[in-house]
Amino acid sequence: MLGFVNVRRPLAGRVALVTGAGGGIGRAIAEELSAAGAVVAVVARSQARAGATVNAVRTAGGRAAPFSADLHDLGSVPCLIHGIERELGEVDILVNNTATVMPLGPVTGVQPAAVLRALTLNVGSVITLAGAVIPGMSRRGWGRITNISGIPGNRASTPGGNVYAACVAALESHTLNLAAELAGSGVTANAFRTQRIYTSLRAWLETIDRDHIEDPLIRRFVTSQIDVDVIDSTGPARNLLTHVLGTESGHIWDLVRNRPLRRKTPDASGDELDTSATSRPDSGRPG
Repeated sequence: MLGFVNVRRPLAGRVALVTGAGGGIGRAIAEELSAAGAVVAVVARSQARAGATVNAVRTAGGRAAPFSADLHDLGSVPCLIHGIERELGEVDILVNNTATVMPLGPVTGVQPAAVLRALTLNVGSVITLAGAVIPGMSRRGWGRITNISGIPGNRASTPGGNVYAACVAALESHTLNLAAELAGSGVTANAFRTQRIYTSLRAWLETIDRDHIEDPLIRRFVTSQIDVDVIDSTGPARNLLTHVLGTESGHIWDLVRNRPLRRKTPDASGDELDTSATSRPDSGRPG
């Protein structure tokens, strides 16, 4: 049962889990969720980076706790969730932001182990984390699953980043099907495309000496990402928050322009739903 809604802190009483929250848009999302009243589980591979985000949240008056996890290891997920539930409570909001663009290069030269590693982090961890938190969300009749589909730069630049492009396609398909699976449960699932490069990825790419990249596809991919605009993470994070507060599900949103990309996804009956509608607010604090 929902209690009185705190208009200024509509997520008061909710617990949010944000992966890849050690910097960039992940940190910005954690800060926005906290400002809206949520208690935030800040998950990053680096304990130091997770701690830095927690400090930023606490400095702003919010509540957060750091958790270090290597999501390449799907076996670590139950322990991570148990730790979060023990310290903060059951998860109401899941933001999957962890990802890797590696391996780069033509598919003829990509090692199988590297492909599996990318698929595990970019897709496997997303599905596994969702599976771990959905039972509690469904039992409470409210939950939000948000998957960041980070497509930096022009989609035509993906030659050389074929594995990452495949991961993005799988992530978005998973999100749409999950939304249909959860129809009527009070739990929503949406994907959010960032579509432009963020400062952390730009900084990493700029350490690469393009003149010494022998493979033309990898050189093209790296160059294309360095040449696109860098945007601040705050705006997209605030846009994401508006959708966390809403009830629409099965969308793929352009997080930078804050508009839905037209998609149709089947509901539980198999009928197609137009997912281009705008979001409706529903953010009552649990009683």
